[in-house]
Amino acid sequence: MANDGKSTDFKQVRATIRDVARIAKVDPSLVSRIVNKDPKASASPATRKRVLDAVEELGYRANSAARMLKTARTQMIGLMLPDMANPMYAAIILGVEQRCKELGYGILLGDHAEGNSEKIFTDLLERGQVDGLLIASGTLSDTFLKKEILDQYKSVVMVNRRIKGVSSSVTVNDELGAALAVEHLAQFGTKTIAGIFGPSNIDTAQRRRKGFEGAISRLKLKQIVVEKNSWGMEAGRKAGIELLSKKTMPDAVFASTIMMGIGFLRAAHELGVAIPDQVRVVAMHDSDIANFLTPSLSTMHLPTVEMGSQSVDLLLRIIGGGSGSHLIVDTPPALIVRESSLRSGNK
Repeated sequence: MANDGKSTDFKQVRATIRDVARIAKVDPSLVSRIVNKDPKASASPATRKRVLDAVEELGYRANSAARMLKTARTQMIGLMLPDMANPMYAAIILGVEQRCKELGYGILLGDHAEGNSEKIFTDLLERGQVDGLLIASGTLSDTFLKKEILDQYKSVVMVNRRIKGVSSSVTVNDELGAALAVEHLAQFGTKTIAGIFGPSNIDTAQRRRKGFEGAISRLKLKQIVVEKNSWGMEAGRKAGIELLSKKTMPDAVFASTIMMGIGFLRAAHELGVAIPDQVRVVAMHDSDIANFLTPSLSTMHLPTVEMGSQSVDLLLRIIGGGSGSHLIVDTPPALIVRESSLRSGNK
């Protein structure tokens, strides 16, 4: 076509991995390993910078479709939760999303509140639409999870929970968190502390109760234990009504989830029990929500964002052919003191 003096629009040619390699003066295979964050990529900091500068200069984007064909992977993982409205699970989601973004993975989220999401996720695994699955469930039974999912699929990691006979999980130190909460509540002449716990057949509840009872024993205090079949606000409210309707109330209460703690505060309000003047309260897990309650709720901060992030790393290790393991996040629990556990002026 003749040039009529006017500018001509040309279709932009997409940069290839060989273009990057040519500018960076390295082999294309090294570019691939660096771009895909392969831990086996052996390159000096200067070489790595040269490759990344070339990637930025050319606007190179890895061809995910080609990578899927080569590796037979989708670069997607599934995350199954019981309740995405719970602040604790929101923190896990944040950790998973952040780490997936860093590693170039997508994430499918779903809750099993309606009772069918577990089947949806196993179908995704069977059809090869996700490479693996993270399960953060505090309600599905061990038997169900083992029979329907864990015994059938290798690329699965339990989050915030362990199941006997299953080798892959990431948890936080719930036991220590519960013990630290009791130690805090034991101040100021406390004699009796009540603990509110979720389903006793779930490992998470067992670990928190173990920490609670161990600290109670060491400190030579009296304990009251209330177990409920869920971890939510209504369960905490019912436990609160039960505890605060007694002729002799406990001096302090440990709620094993923040949602139970919120429910307990509601029960105290309904019964006219002053917190912390009559009963001091600490709940497990922290959230900004705790600052906006009346009174504000003291909590044990657990590294749930880190737990989500490390769960992704473990799952991808398994997907890559590595072995599973039980991991406990190193970061220790931290007490966040707010109004609900401050020293009472009326005792």
